[in-house]
Formats: sequence, structure tokens, C-alpha cells
Amino acid sequence: MLDVDNQEVWRKPTIGLNPFFVESDEVSSVFKEMLGNESTEQIQDVFFYGASCSSDERNLRISAGINAVLPKAKVTVNHDLLAAARALCRNKPGIACILGTGSNSCEYDGKNITDNVPSMGFMIGDEGSGSSIGRRLVRSWIYREMPVELVEEFTTSFDITKESVLTSLYYNEKPNKFLASLSRFCLDHINHPLIQEILAESFKEFIDRHISKYASAREVPIHFVGSIAFYYQDALKQELEKANMKLGLVIQSPIDELIKYLSMI
Repeated sequence: MLDVDNQEVWRKPTIGLNPFFVESDEVSSVFKEMLGNESTEQIQDVFFYGASCSSDERNLRISAGINAVLPKAKVTVNHDLLAAARALCRNKPGIACILGTGSNSCEYDGKNITDNVPSMGFMIGDEGSGSSIGRRLVRSWIYREMPVELVEEFTTSFDITKESVLTSLYYNEKPNKFLASLSRFCLDHINHPLIQEILAESFKEFIDRHISKYASAREVPIHFVGSIAFYYQDALKQELEKANMKLGLVIQSPIDELIKYLSMI
């Protein structure tokens, strides 16, 4: 929450709210819990950025839920990709990318998103993301391509079997998050040739399928937000340099840079 001078008053984390999966009443419940006993009378504007907030119908689901708790507030709902662009580029042209559990990207002119290669989610796309890296790890493990010195540690680290993997992928909720959770294995074995190969292939695919499609890809910085980009930025930088592209700002979370952006408008 910011005061009239755009100074932060308080901050509280919540669960993610994707309008594909939540209704307005759940949004209201989350906001009530978040606000708690905080005074809400002076809240005039709410800026919400979220995954899948790219249609009027879905955005209304979010805004209606918030207005049920804050009836006097003006609620503006936008896609999380715009949040990434504003946090990373502010008022300058650039390419903004999300590399976390999933992936996305856009070309930004300093004010608006001008182009976007669709992400299509983890079943078809999400190249370069945690779920993509996790998928490559599982394939390497299950198809006996993972070196023996990594197999036992991978198996015991996540306490997985072929059956538990199948259950997580086809019967449990959020299989993309299960796959993404496996990507942390790379951090502990960052210098192993297999891990370096997996990261290089994942980031090259993201660059080839997404970033390279933008007209300004070799003219402006390529910025990133998300844990995958943050923790594996050395490997990411190497693949960008191979494609004659320049790595820009890399941040784990957009919130602090978004606050700075708000102070400029």
C-alpha cells in the first residue's frame, strides 16, 4: 500500500489469483484476509496485475471481487506481462520477459506492449521456464540419460518414482508447479555438464521461439523477471550473447520496481 506521496505504508503477500481458476468471491476472501484490520477508507486506487488478465470478462471477475471489499476504490486490472514491462523498462523501449514457473515475453515501446508472441502454457509452450527445465530433467531421468552420479540424488531429493511422477502430472492439481519445483536441482549442480546442457537448450529455445521474433530484439536490452532468470542468469546471458542480443535488467520479483514506476507517473 502506498500513501499520497507514493511512499510504501505496508506490504502483505497473498496467494496468486488467476481468473481462469478463481471466482469473484474467492478474490474478495483473499483481499479481506490481506487487509485484516487495516484502515481502508482512504484507499482510492487499486492496481492489480495478474496471469490471464487479458480479457474484459476475466478482468471483471477480479475487479468485482476487489470492489466487494473496497467499494469506493477505482480498480484497474492488467496482465502480469504489463507489470513486467513497466517494472523492467519503465518509460523506455525494451523487451520484457517472464521466466518463472511459466514464461512469457513482449516488446514494449516505453508506454504500451506493442507485440507479444503467445506463451500457450506448459503443455505446449512455456519455453525456458521452470516447468520446461523440470520436464527436461524428468525425461533425462526416466529415459536413463541422466549420469549415474546424479540419478540417486535426483531420486532421493524429490522422493519420486515413475508412478509418483505420473500421478503429479495427470491426476494432481497444478502439474506445471510440480515440474517447476524440480528445476531447483539445477542450482545445486550448476557446473555439471548435463545441467549446463539442459539450461542452454531451454534458454536457446525461449530465445528462438520468442525473443527472436521481435523486430527490436538486437537493438534494445532484453530484460527478465522471475526466479529462473534470476538464479540462472549467467547461462541465460551466454545464450543471449550467442544470438547477438544484450541482457538488460534481471530481477526476481517486479514489486519494488513497480513501486518506482508508480512514483514516475
